[in-house]
Amino acid sequence: MDYPNSSDKDSTSANALFAFPFPSHELAFQELAADRLFERIPFADRQPIVDAAWAKGVRAAQAIFEETKGNSNFIDICQQHGITVVHRDLDCVYGSQRYFSDFVSKQLVVTLYDRSCELWARQNQMSVSAAQNLILSHEFFHILEVTKLGLTAQDYQVPTLKLGPLVLIKSGVQALSEIGAHGFAYTYFQLLSKKGISYE
Repeated sequence: MDYPNSSDKDSTSANALFAFPFPSHELAFQELAADRLFERIPFADRQPIVDAAWAKGVRAAQAIFEETKGNSNFIDICQQHGITVVHRDLDCVYGSQRYFSDFVSKQLVVTLYDRSCELWARQNQMSVSAAQNLILSHEFFHILEVTKLGLTAQDYQVPTLKLGPLVLIKSGVQALSEIGAHGFAYTYFQLLSKKGISYE
């Protein structure tokens, strides 16, 4: 999981797009608009593919919530699905991106970058454990994409290389995967809230 980082805007709370507890459905379109392939997507397709990616995350959240009987601890949920969670004492920044976590699918390992998470927790006025739980919930959707759901980025493909009318190469839209993950996290914690269950 990563977010833009710069000298004057490195906070997930500095922009409404990245507000706690991740973007709402209403803000998901902005995620698509930031994708490098956005201008190649026909106007009529843009909102429908945002809605489809969000709905995929919602359905997954509802299914996992029912499967786990409302378990609020995503370390437990990861472990139940054969995923190891490890911690690194690092603020992970590459270029303009700050990374809070990584998932290595071949090893079934999620790495949490503790110092990055601590910054996000402080900027969003929550405990580190609550922040890491939210970040893991987002990452867990990506785990589901690899293990069960299929890659949401590939649900809609954009021609990126043509020879006359012939399409030679198509590319998936990465923002759709992030929208699905936001839909998952947002819905899961809404379900917890409705049940009066703490997410820490």
